[in-house]
Amino acid sequence: MDKLPKPRKVRMGEDAEMGVGTLLIFIAMILVAAVAAGVLVQTAYQLQQQAEATGDQALMEISTGLKTLAAYGMTDSNLTVITDLYLKVSLSAGSPVINLVHVVIEISTGDVDDSLVFGVNGSAAGTFGASQIRDTFPTNIWSSTDVGLTQGDIALVHIDLATNNMTLVTQQVANLLLIPKHGIPTYVDLVTPSVYSNAYEILT
Repeated sequence: MDKLPKPRKVRMGEDAEMGVGTLLIFIAMILVAAVAAGVLVQTAYQLQQQAEATGDQALMEISTGLKTLAAYGMTDSNLTVITDLYLKVSLSAGSPVINLVHVVIEISTGDVDDSLVFGVNGSAAGTFGASQIRDTFPTNIWSSTDVGLTQGDIALVHIDLATNNMTLVTQQVANLLLIPKHGIPTYVDLVTPSVYSNAYEILT
């Protein structure tokens, strides 16, 4: 008859040592998972913030803009050429406030091309002027650095053609591009009438 093997004697404390090692490995895995989760959460938050900023900029670019309500020119004393150009402008639907100080007007008469920036009175070369026709709530007190248009406002833009070495004869085409700081540029195509008979001529 075979003898039964003698049971192995386990010294006190060996099982406890194995349990502590397993616990340390488990804690280390939890710490690594926590760090990885923190990195993922931070990355997701940064991506969310970037997506929101990109969306806001895209909406601003799409909705911001000006629209032209009317255009007319002032002729010289002999009714031979147009020396000053006037545009009535307002904000397009849904557009936020636009500061005309940051608007650039590209103008081309076929003979002369020029880029105009805002001037306090618009009488200097390379500048255009603006005045308020209608100022709705909230009212804006214009200054040399803050010429803001809000929804419902109407501004009169003045371009001194003669000062900028430009004039418009009869049946001449003038192209204008109103470029805000943000948003969609506004293209204006004007044609002078075949005969000048008034001090102010409506342009189409």
